[in-house]
Amino acid sequence: MKQEIELKLMLPEGSAALRPARLRRVLGAPQAARLQTLETTYFDTADGWLRSHDMALRVRRVGGVRIQTLKVPGRAIGGLQSYVEFEQEIDGDRPVLNAVGDLKLRRKLQRVGMPTRLRPFFTTRFERATLLVQENGSTIEVALDRGRITSRRGEMPIHEIEFELKSGNPADLFRCAERVVEEIPARLGLATKAARGFMLAMRSKPTPARAVPLQLGRKDSAGDAFAAIAHNCLDQLRANEAAILHSEDDEAIHQFRVAIRRLRAAIGAYRELIDDGAHAMLSIDLRWLQRQFGPARDLDVLIAETLVPMQARLLGQTAIGPLVEIAETERAEARRRAHLALDNPRYASMLLQIYRLLLTGEWRGRSSEAEAGLSRPVRQFANSLLGKRHKRLVRLGGAHADLSEPELHRLRLLGKKMRYAGQAFASLYRNKRAERYLNQLGAIQDHLGSLNDAVVGRHLLVELIARLQRERGVAESDVRLLQGVVLGWQSRRIAIDLSGFPATWEAFLAVRKFWGDK
Repeated sequence: MKQEIELKLMLPEGSAALRPARLRRVLGAPQAARLQTLETTYFDTADGWLRSHDMALRVRRVGGVRIQTLKVPGRAIGGLQSYVEFEQEIDGDRPVLNAVGDLKLRRKLQRVGMPTRLRPFFTTRFERATLLVQENGSTIEVALDRGRITSRRGEMPIHEIEFELKSGNPADLFRCAERVVEEIPARLGLATKAARGFMLAMRSKPTPARAVPLQLGRKDSAGDAFAAIAHNCLDQLRANEAAILHSEDDEAIHQFRVAIRRLRAAIGAYRELIDDGAHAMLSIDLRWLQRQFGPARDLDVLIAETLVPMQARLLGQTAIGPLVEIAETERAEARRRAHLALDNPRYASMLLQIYRLLLTGEWRGRSSEAEAGLSRPVRQFANSLLGKRHKRLVRLGGAHADLSEPELHRLRLLGKKMRYAGQAFASLYRNKRAERYLNQLGAIQDHLGSLNDAVVGRHLLVELIARLQRERGVAESDVRLLQGVVLGWQSRRIAIDLSGFPATWEAFLAVRKFWGDK
């Protein structure tokens, strides 16, 4: 049995020509790569028992030798894949579960009838070039894998670089990968070869992912809580990458952007306790990332909430159809830019740096005030933060009847920040009270959301109509009519939403605060 700690970089299709010699130069490895051709078959039951328990069972052929490996989840290390491996040499091409070197695990597999239920699902065949490098005193094995995953239902390429810690500090895996990304375009990998192979064999499609509810411990410090919140945001962010790249589901980009906003909100909440250099890097890179996905999401909302309903309702307005077509073309281009952002080395570098900062604690402020603040019990920190944000929200919202559009927009943003903070720390308090409070915040967001959508939509509309005139030659009179129809439609929706806002606001004020109790 051994503990395996690794991460991987996924190379774009155009990197098939990447040679081990170049990777060796980038890494400064002292010796030439060791080359192997590996053929591995993965097994599971028809109902996916191993997959459902995050396990993987494979038989690998290396020359005339057969190596069986059973991987089970190990201790989680943020951003790194961690497994316990049970590895044995066996005879033949089928697994021999009696060879698994853990009696308790072996009995568990026997109880579910594993030996008779196993069947092969897919095979990986690839050439592996292995280099051994030193990074800050840590020994890291770097493997360049090039080949294919094949099953009865299709195949997919393998172009990736794996980094496995042989000895030393896990943070050095990130440093080593950061050096590679500076020279070789790559994306930080998430799914293992096994996970990708099973998706291929089962014809599974990636789906959008909401945030997993966060559970903080009451004995945690404020610093512990920040790391947990940040990892939770990163998990949501990365869980939506595949759905963005391989589906047209609007929700994937939406959830990706929610994860960015949640992380930025957490960084804002901890601003005075975060190292200035780390804060600058996080703020700049996350703002860049959010901008890459903003246009696609804004067009999703404009098309779904305004243009398509208008087209269905106003059948006599012939110019609406071409406008919808232009908007859909623009959205396709915006989605392509979002896809490119995921493959941009800047995104991979950002993720590697954030994971490393969280692992090493280098994000933490070094002043005595910051150290004291981060050492506070998390409940104390949360009580203070939530109390201040609630007061600020109530102060501005108290004059909601006289607020201008920009002020209502600010109220919406304050409410959103309050909601993200409340969700982050809700597990420290009474669940029902927190749920009621957060639900009322959500209702406020719903009422004010149409106002924000309309403001964004107006800017988009100017660009779309200009493109409509340029590409379709729509007459000026039709353009003016179209603008009036769209603005009228949005104005009506805003009026309806804002008419219900006073009652929603009063209901929010009537809800008891959920923090501060013992």
